[in-house]
Amino acid sequence: MPPNLDVYVISHARDRETIERFLSVYVDRAASENRGDEQLMILALDAVGQPSEGDNWDWEPSRSLTHIIERGLEHPRRAFSVYLKTRDSSLAGAMLSFTTDNQVIFGVSLDDEGAKPENLEKAKALLHEMAQSFGGRNGFVGVEEPPPLRGIRDAQGLSAYSWAAE
Repeated sequence: MPPNLDVYVISHARDRETIERFLSVYVDRAASENRGDEQLMILALDAVGQPSEGDNWDWEPSRSLTHIIERGLEHPRRAFSVYLKTRDSSLAGAMLSFTTDNQVIFGVSLDDEGAKPENLEKAKALLHEMAQSFGGRNGFVGVEEPPPLRGIRDAQGLSAYSWAAE
């Protein structure tokens, strides 16, 4: 399986309306709703620094995408990610993450087979489109990079791009 370019937009819009808009554009809701016996891996409330294998994680049933959204909006705010099926078959997947600092991360992955320049250009275009649509203030493109639940990691392996905030 070739590597993926992961496009992430970090937004302060941790609200139902913005999340639902992201889902309606990028996610196959019917294919992503039933989570089966999947478990949510939620960062423990007392965790500090970047997530690591040594972190304490709380586990609970995912139940459904609807439940996951409710969980992401509950207080106290918890940090976790969920991987979703996309509407667009040219995308490898979608990600929805909730951070420790009350933000939401909207993400999509695209195939980077051959590391062609046009793949990165498509990723950059998606980054800018998503930033405008979902209130993004930060964002980046990474290669096989998980969503940053506690802030953006070191720049190694990341390509960050800026845009004019409105």
